[in-house]
Amino acid sequence: MPTAGDSGLDVPALTLLWAARETGLLDALLTETGSAGEAADIAGVTDRAARVTVDALVDLGFFYRTDGAVEPTNRALGLLATRDIRSIGRVPAELDQFAALASLPAAMRADEQAARDQSADEQPGRPQRDRQQRIRHRLGADYAVDAPTVQATVDGILAANPGADQVLALADGPGRHACELAERGPAVTLLDGHEVIDAVDPLLAGSGVEPVARSLMEIDPASFDLVFLVDGMWPSAPAENRFTLRAVERALAPGGAFVAAEPLRGRSDAMPAVAAKALATGLGEPYTEATIAGWCAAAGLGEVEASDVPGTPYQAIVAERHSED
Repeated sequence: MPTAGDSGLDVPALTLLWAARETGLLDALLTETGSAGEAADIAGVTDRAARVTVDALVDLGFFYRTDGAVEPTNRALGLLATRDIRSIGRVPAELDQFAALASLPAAMRADEQAARDQSADEQPGRPQRDRQQRIRHRLGADYAVDAPTVQATVDGILAANPGADQVLALADGPGRHACELAERGPAVTLLDGHEVIDAVDPLLAGSGVEPVARSLMEIDPASFDLVFLVDGMWPSAPAENRFTLRAVERALAPGGAFVAAEPLRGRSDAMPAVAAKALATGLGEPYTEATIAGWCAAAGLGEVEASDVPGTPYQAIVAERHSED
C-alpha cells in the first residue's frame, strides 16, 4: 500500500490526468502529436479543454515545451509504456484506483454492477486486455514501495520464525519482500499466477527468489518454515481467505508460522482507504483480528497473535502450525 517513487498527485490532479486518459487526449499527446490542437481533434475534445489540460500537465511535470509543442518527461514514462515493471511507477495504478473509486456508487448497487459486467462482456478481448494492463500497473506501484517500508514489513514477517530456512511468499507481486528476505539468508519461493510470474520473472533473476506459477494446493505438504502474505486478505472474500489458510496449513512444516501483514479494522489508520478500495475493486473488506484469528483456528493454525509493524499501516498477524508430538 504505501509507495514512494512518483507521488504527490492530489485529487484534482488525479482527476485531470484520469480525464485526459479516458478521453484519449493523453494517448494522443504521448504517441500521436505534441500539439494541443491536433490532440484535441484526435481525442474529440474541445480546443479549450486540450489547451488547459496540456498547460496543467506541463505544470505537473509530465510534459515540457519545445518548439511550440510538448514532449513527455521521464515522469510520463509509466504512462507511455508498461513493458518494464521498474519504469511504471505509481501513477498508472493510482489512475486505475481513481477510476474504480469514481464508479463506487455503481459498485455498491447490485443492478448497476450487473449492467457494467454485461457491458464489458459485450466487448470481445477488451476486458482481458484491460485486466492485464491493470495487473502491470499494480506491479509497477508495488515495485515502487519505499525501501524502509519493505524492510520494516520484512522485520515483522521474519520475527515470526527468525530461524526459517524455507520461506513461501504468496502473491508478493514483483517480489520486493521476497527479495529482501532472500538477502537475509532463507531460500524464498514466490508463488503467484502465470500472468504475474511471467511479468516479474526478469526482475527476480539473480535475486535468490524462485518464482513459481501454480496453485497453493499443489505445493508439497509440510515444505515451508514460514509463509507470508502482504496486503492479501482484505481484497478477498471470506471463503477465499478460509481456503487460502487451509492450504497454508498444509504447506507449513510442523512448528512453522504464517504471517499476514494486513491493515486490521480497528487498529490501522489506513481503514477508510482500504474500505473504499475493497468496495470498488475487490470482494473483501477490512477484517478484524478476531475474524482472521477465527479463520486460522478453523484451518488448524493456532496461537494467533497480532502486533503493529512500526512505520507501516500494517499489523502482523502470526499463526503457528502445531508441532507434531
